[in-house]
Amino acid sequence: MAIAPLRPQSLFSLLLLGVGVCASGQALSAELYVSTAGNDSSGTGTLQNPYRTVKRAISAGRAGDTITLRAPAGNRTYNECDVRLRQKMTLRTYAGEGKARIHCAITTPESVTIQIDPAASGSRLSNLEISGGYYYGIMLQTNWYQGGPSSDTGASDVVLEDLLIHGTGRDGIKITPKSNRATIRRVEIHTTGARDNGNADGIDNVNGDGMVVEDSYIHDTATTGLYFKGGARDVVVQRNRVENTGDAGILVGFDTSTEFFDLVANPQYYESIRGIVRNNVVRNTGYSGIGMYASKDAIVANNTIVNAGRLGHSAIYFGVTFQDWDPKAGRPANVNPTIRNNLVIQDNNRCVEIRYSSELGGLSGLSGSPGSNWNGFGNGCVFRDGRPGSGVTAGTLAQWRSATGADANSKQAAFSVDATGHLPAGSPAIDSGTTLAQVTDDIDGQARVAPYDLGADEYGQQSTAPIRVNGTQPLIPVRGTGAASVPVAASVPSGTATVTTPAPSQAGTESTATAATPATPATAPAAKPAAGRKYTPPALLAWRWLLARLGWLR
Repeated sequence: MAIAPLRPQSLFSLLLLGVGVCASGQALSAELYVSTAGNDSSGTGTLQNPYRTVKRAISAGRAGDTITLRAPAGNRTYNECDVRLRQKMTLRTYAGEGKARIHCAITTPESVTIQIDPAASGSRLSNLEISGGYYYGIMLQTNWYQGGPSSDTGASDVVLEDLLIHGTGRDGIKITPKSNRATIRRVEIHTTGARDNGNADGIDNVNGDGMVVEDSYIHDTATTGLYFKGGARDVVVQRNRVENTGDAGILVGFDTSTEFFDLVANPQYYESIRGIVRNNVVRNTGYSGIGMYASKDAIVANNTIVNAGRLGHSAIYFGVTFQDWDPKAGRPANVNPTIRNNLVIQDNNRCVEIRYSSELGGLSGLSGSPGSNWNGFGNGCVFRDGRPGSGVTAGTLAQWRSATGADANSKQAAFSVDATGHLPAGSPAIDSGTTLAQVTDDIDGQARVAPYDLGADEYGQQSTAPIRVNGTQPLIPVRGTGAASVPVAASVPSGTATVTTPAPSQAGTESTATAATPATPATAPAAKPAAGRKYTPPALLAWRWLLARLGWLR
């Protein structure tokens, strides 16, 4: 059957359709490139003609764009402070070139290496090295404040993956109130507090709900490895190694000033609600290995804790919170914890402690039962319950059981693990735990087999994950890409903040909010046409082909 020729009216309709598709095509995301050999003035953001600075590419981009940093060997460092995402973007390293490094000298006043604003929710940082910053390596900013509109929030749904963060002025990652659902995976953080070692955690989350920290390596931090506090709800910390920390390893809650609590969702001032800490190896901490402070419904399960509390506290610790001694604060005790299948190996024998303080009319680290059972404790473990009338000031496991009713099925033995936190053959921890609905795998991501083993490792399963060795954390390749992450040594890389680097130019740098002050909503710069968007929409190509076939373009 012959095909009827198109009438002028049909051509006109098709033209309108093509124009519409062409216009919508301009909204498609683009990829802009940055190179240390690029040029901010003459560069167009293409692979062949890249920009020189990350900030220039960000200012040229639009929501949904990807900023890709070139990182050739020996020339991969971008000396820039306050790199700030004000709209949703992906910031990553060019595939096959290791990690591009964004460095901010810690002497640059009031600076953060990378900031992400609430309007940039959904952004992603991938396969980068981030160092320095007067305050933090990465900061998720917020517009929320207590008593403000419920619609105000922080930078949410942000993904931080395959990163190396080190040499920061204070914390490695700072998450501010209502910066919800952050995902932190396959990240190494070390050497925090290069400028101020008095308050320099690996990850500091204040009232950010739904955070997930997984498959990461946090070590050699000036203070705590990571904590989530200020009323943070539904946080999951799983399959991580946390070791060599100045203060605690992992804290479920801690001690927060009252203005950072959401009193609508949390009028009792709980520091953490429904937090889960599972399948982690925690080793060599100054204070508690895994501590709980004013937590509600916490689950601490299948963790391995080795030589925690070198300076004080214990491997598993129920602490008290003072909340700035504010008269209106709640300062609740920990309530309804579930402590299962953990393996505790302590040279100092400080295994479990419940604190009590007589200040402010009496503060207890725990209300009710410890909720502890099916755990493994090394021989010689000491248990302390500081609550009035407990009678267990330095007790044995048998005395602890009698006084608290906890750990009826827990066992004591000469437990050991290898340098990676894995169980040796014949370990008394094998098959000594109980099955938990909240735990389905182990630190290597391998399926648990009932009855569960104690600690983070399920013995005897074939591992397909990179082997973690003491001092090194191989990073798993980014899913769905061809870019592999190179294993990262735990020793301080050359070129950290202790090495003299050129101070970045501050000309044109946006102002930054400090940790103590929520970010003032910033007006995003007007979207600029990106010179790197030199492409022809498919609809226009089809339209030209059609006109050529009809002879209109001859």
